[in-house]
Amino acid sequence: MSLIGSSLLRRLQALQGKKPANGSTSAHEAQDDAARTVARARQGRSDQARPDGLLIWACLADLTEAEALSSLIPPLQAEMGDVTLLLTTQDLHPDHTVPHDVLHQVSPKFEPAAIRNFLEHWQPDVVLWVRPEIDLVVHAALKKSGVAVIWMGACAPQDRGLKQRFKLSALRDAVVELDSILPKDGASRRELLQLGAPPERMDVTGILQPLSQVPNCDNEERDRIAQKLDARPVWLAVGVDPREENAILSAHRLLIRKSHRLLLVMIPQDPARAAELAMQLESDSWIISSRSKDDCPHRDDQIFVVDRADECALWMHLASITLIGGTLAGGANRNPLDSAALGSVVLFGPEGGRHAASLERLTRAGAARRVRDAATLAVEIEHLLAPDKAAEMAMAAWDVTTKGAEVGEFLMRRLLDLLDEAESRKGF
Repeated sequence: MSLIGSSLLRRLQALQGKKPANGSTSAHEAQDDAARTVARARQGRSDQARPDGLLIWACLADLTEAEALSSLIPPLQAEMGDVTLLLTTQDLHPDHTVPHDVLHQVSPKFEPAAIRNFLEHWQPDVVLWVRPEIDLVVHAALKKSGVAVIWMGACAPQDRGLKQRFKLSALRDAVVELDSILPKDGASRRELLQLGAPPERMDVTGILQPLSQVPNCDNEERDRIAQKLDARPVWLAVGVDPREENAILSAHRLLIRKSHRLLLVMIPQDPARAAELAMQLESDSWIISSRSKDDCPHRDDQIFVVDRADECALWMHLASITLIGGTLAGGANRNPLDSAALGSVVLFGPEGGRHAASLERLTRAGAARRVRDAATLAVEIEHLLAPDKAAEMAMAAWDVTTKGAEVGEFLMRRLLDLLDEAESRKGF
């Protein structure tokens, strides 16, 4: 059918209240809805209701720091009750790249009307300005609203042109009114001090890293299962998506040809999938047992299926290698820092999703390896079964999860102080 004919058909169907069979209209409607949502967000408006309790607005250029910021929310909630984190970024991002426990929308334009609409709707209690330069329009609006501001990753403007001199003069007035300034590095700290930033409001420099805590498990249960495993090598696939099961099983089939005692522990992302997975594995002639029926692996088992999401930490303790499920199919389903904190070497596929920043950080430190498919997964696991290789990477993982926490710890303390002040003003 010609382009004109297709257009006429769509118009006729619209008049008749019908949709084309190929679903193209629904796709266009979804695009139109997204465009309307972005346009409203640019004007400072939102279709999302402001939640009850305290709200932190983090204004970001992108989602690089999103995971680290979201890691602060559970401990803040433990201290303060209802605390919500709202992230805004320049562009709209797919849901699978945004942390689960935060709100997200496109940033308002840095114009008076848009900022006024935004602040009236969201009424933030604290603002985290996570951009290299302060916007003076936004700062003026926040000052008028009496909202506390923490400037993270701060640096002085580099342009020294005539126009920039006026901005520098205005910035001098702004920086003395900020509640806290966390410079990007030592050089930025010196420049901001020269600009007039109060030393008492300047604090630690460096990059914000996600807060990581060693996941807990039943130590007696761990020791009991470890004794029954009798030093068998174990690798874990945690948070497994059904779409990546074949790749995991193909890799394991290659591995057990050389390492007959190697055990694969599989924890599906959806625990309800475990029973069906176990039946499928048995029909494919795997020697398996499952946590719900057999308690712990038998001596001859090739695969052990776990149907309890709350036992991930237990099996991370027992496995020297962990594949982060979802990274071969749509995006990570588990935080890789949990495995790293337990000294388990992290493997992951091409799709990091909301945990991409942590996976990249672990990789740069030599604590994680990226795989592409079943073949490369098998190669990496075979390489890491050598005790010295796994131990070397496990030490790197430990360093990543224990170092670089100074910025996060300072930010936690400062947020608690500022949220407590905001709560007092509101009379909660």
